[in-house]
This record gives sequence, structure tokens and C-alpha cells, in this order.
Amino acid sequence: MHLVACLCDGDVAHAVRSFRDAAGRFHLHPVPPGSMSELVTGLKRLDFAGAMVLDESRQAEAQRLADRSSLDAQELGVADTLTVTQAGVMADHCLGRALAALLGAHRWDGAGARVAVLGAGAAARALAREALSMGASSLAVLARDRVAAEGVLPRGAAGVTLLARSSADPIGRTVLEQADLVIRVDPTAHVAPELMGPHLTLVDLVPDVLSPLRRQAMASGSLTFNRRDVEAYRLELGLSQVLGGPVGIEPLMTLFHAI
Repeated sequence: MHLVACLCDGDVAHAVRSFRDAAGRFHLHPVPPGSMSELVTGLKRLDFAGAMVLDESRQAEAQRLADRSSLDAQELGVADTLTVTQAGVMADHCLGRALAALLGAHRWDGAGARVAVLGAGAAARALAREALSMGASSLAVLARDRVAAEGVLPRGAAGVTLLARSSADPIGRTVLEQADLVIRVDPTAHVAPELMGPHLTLVDLVPDVLSPLRRQAMASGSLTFNRRDVEAYRLELGLSQVLGGPVGIEPLMTLFHAI
């Protein structure tokens, strides 16, 4: 059985402590707050297979301390997955791919989609990049100001309509009215109820399991997902990478939905 460290918030840590892999392949070991440098060193010394860094406040340091990084982790400057290899600790970032896996499992087709990302930061950048990988025809970012929004837009995107604006910009309403997929990273961002409907898919990454925004979207017939849905897929992808084989999503989805 492989040991995998898990850096996460209190609710997730409590659930992880009682989680058991039915196939006996791995054991998730919650790690209390402490030195990230000591953790990375300890992974190798204590024969851990790797670590899942779900605590976003520690992801930049995790990427910086790793011996090597994937292209995603390098470009984003953060890591949510650390894998111990013979060549050292390898850092990667799975959040974007987790979103794609979640949407793909529900047969959501991103080809030609109009996507709006609400918020800024590394998570918003990862999700915006993945939206383009899924085939989006347009990507709009609405953040606290235009500079922050422009920092989210992927570079070198050809054949895609890109837009970065402040959330207060009047054009934001038009963006949301036309969107097929809205990804909310900023908990203060708002979508008017009349802009929702069966045409819309909402991914709400705020801590609330059922936020008022998601409740409104569900009432309008929108397809919705919350942070725990995405986290389950992120953990599955990260564990599969650390262990070198698929883990399976159902037990992890059950774990996160019980929190």
C-alpha cells in the first residue's frame, strides 16, 4: 500500500482520515500545517508515493520546492500534485484537467462553447486554459479589474475570441447572457437570475456546497457543479498520476459529497 500525503482544509482532512481504498492500493495521510520544505524532504525519506496539495495557499511553495515541474505547473507557478520519482519530486497541476474530466463525464461538449470565467489567480488561469483546450470559441474573463482579468487570459490563443474586463464593466452582462459555461472562482461575482436557464452550465468553485447562485441556477434548469465535484476529480487524477494507474472516481465522489 502506498502512502500519499494530503494537504487540505479541516473538513476534507477529517473525511480523509476515515477513507479507505477498497482495493488497498493507497492510504491518504492528512498533513497538519507546517514547513512545506520539510514535507517535500519527508516525502522521499519516509517512502511516500507523493502528495496532494489541495490547500491553494501552499501550492506556489509546493511548485517552487519540487525538483522538476510539468509545463502546466511551470506556467501557472503552482502545483496541486507532487509525485516522488527516482529523479526527485515532480510537480504538476491537475485542476484544469479535473474540470474537463467532470464535464466530459456528463457529456458536455466544449466545441464552439462560449465560456466566462469569473475571478482571477492561478485557479482561474488553469480553468481558462482548459476551456480553450476543450474547444471553446470564445473566452471572457471578468475580474475585480481589467489588469487582473488580462492576467488570466492564455497567451497565443489563435482563432478564439478573448475578452478581459472588470466585473463592473457593462459589457459583463452581455458576456454572461451569451455564455454557455460560467466558471465562478471569485465568491463575490454575481450572475443575474434572468440570465440563467437550461442553456447554461455553471461550475461554482466557492466553498459553499450549495451557494445562493448555484441554487438559482438549479431552479432555472441549468446544469451545475460545485467545488466538491471538481475536487473529487482533481484528487482522482492526482492519485492516478502518483500511483501510476487509474484509481476510479466513484469512491472519491462519495467521499467529497459526504463532507
